[in-house]
Amino acid sequence: MSRGTELKILVALLVALAAVLYWNLRPGSVGGTDAPEAVSVQPLRVPDPALHLDLLARIREMEYGGTHRNIFSSTPPPPPPSKAAELRKAQMMKAASGPPVPPPLQVPLTFYGMAVDSKTGKKLAFFTSGDHVYIAEQGETLLGQFRLMEIGTNTVQFLEVSTGRTAVLTMSPPVTP
Repeated sequence: MSRGTELKILVALLVALAAVLYWNLRPGSVGGTDAPEAVSVQPLRVPDPALHLDLLARIREMEYGGTHRNIFSSTPPPPPPSKAAELRKAQMMKAASGPPVPPPLQVPLTFYGMAVDSKTGKKLAFFTSGDHVYIAEQGETLLGQFRLMEIGTNTVQFLEVSTGRTAVLTMSPPVTP
């Protein structure tokens, strides 16, 4: 083809393109077809358009009760557990928890000081219980049931003779009347 023919074809295609764009982009045209002027839209009939917050709260509190399986896995879900298996599991959980833990040991004494005998090197601890004052060294039994196991600078450790439970008392600050 000659150069002049190619130029004529190009100009004809550009004119056709301009005409198509003009007819499609002019005001009032939609996609090259004329749309109807008036479109009747019927609103939905809703008896009460207000939000029902009580229903939303009830839906939020719902818990899923179905099988919890991976929906993206092709393997079938496991069979539901039998009653015997559930009883066995409950017994194992009960056995694993063990006996109830006793409450911590409460010693009815207040530790308010300690001293070291310069001649023998023995440590003495000072306690009060109400109006009574007790002075004890390591290994002695106080109140007939608490053995003084260890005396530190700020703490003492007791052992309850009957149960073997231990307790640690810290030194309380001095009380001024």
